[in-house]
Amino acid sequence: QRLALEKEIEGHVGCVNAIAWNSSGSLLISGSDDTRVNIWNYANQELLHEIDTGHSANVFCTKFVPETCDEVVVSGAGDAEVRVFNLSRLSGIRPREIAMEPAAVYQCHSRRVKKLAVEGGNPNVVWSASEDGTIRQHDFRECSSCPRAGLVNQECRNVLLDLRSGGKKSLADPPRQPMSFKSCDISSVRPHQLLVGGR
Repeated sequence: QRLALEKEIEGHVGCVNAIAWNSSGSLLISGSDDTRVNIWNYANQELLHEIDTGHSANVFCTKFVPETCDEVVVSGAGDAEVRVFNLSRLSGIRPREIAMEPAAVYQCHSRRVKKLAVEGGNPNVVWSASEDGTIRQHDFRECSSCPRAGLVNQECRNVLLDLRSGGKKSLADPPRQPMSFKSCDISSVRPHQLLVGGR
């Protein structure tokens, strides 16, 4: 049996690179080359919010942050930034494009951010995978920004996995080509397990 198209929703003016459900399946979030993040009501296909993120390059990933009543969303983009937005500030505002100040901006990656991961039940942390060879853990309780990569002598403490010198099976192995992360995910059953993918 073939799959059938149930609905088609239009609202971006560029390629849609990311789409995700909220935890209840009632809302969708999408991110696009147009640098916007859109929030949709799935049942009636209504565009609830159209957020001008302030990213200067394509949005590659976006997520609802769990346990925030779908009021906190996060985006990662080709400008190497991770941005956090609090939608509670949009109460009563309807969809036309809204330029929103982010609640947090993390600029510690040096190349494109390709994937974000969140852990069910955890409203405080988001993980980002970048083509710079790092997986970073951003804890909203610690800070709301980090210095732009390469501008300071001291790097952010949020590096969880660093394969900029290349992946090795053991510490005795010689360094290989630097790893470029394209994906990451947190296990919903074992949140201490992190999957990563790249080349």
